[in-house]
Amino acid sequence: MHFFGLRWLAWLVQHREPKVRRPLLVVLFTIFTLHLVEVLLFAILLALIEAGGFGRLMGATYGGAGWFVDHFYFSIASYTTLGLGDIVPHGAIRMVAGLEALAGLVLVTWSASFTYLMMERLWSDRLPTKTETEMEKED
Repeated sequence: MHFFGLRWLAWLVQHREPKVRRPLLVVLFTIFTLHLVEVLLFAILLALIEAGGFGRLMGATYGGAGWFVDHFYFSIASYTTLGLGDIVPHGAIRMVAGLEALAGLVLVTWSASFTYLMMERLWSDRLPTKTETEMEKED
């Protein structure tokens, strides 16, 4: 999913229409949204694993309205490798938490590299370039 999102963004920046006035904001918003969706998918997986009885998030609300919110919160903490520790995985759910941290680290750094490349491309298009006469004057 991340790959296709970044490919679409690269295409959008390359073929952007004049009506896209702030392409870098589009890039940042889309990447942020991609990460939120990926965290949400991990939270759903964690909730399904817990509902199946293969592990439990200790410290999380069990049942009720806050149940999924705690899974989403734990998923964000794992994905960003923040690891707060107020909710702790027990059982097989620990493997998913570890894999989520690894995937999050890779995807966040990939997004940072992509954003840098997009900034470089967008900003180099807007910077004035030296003309040949300006270069000759320097010599």
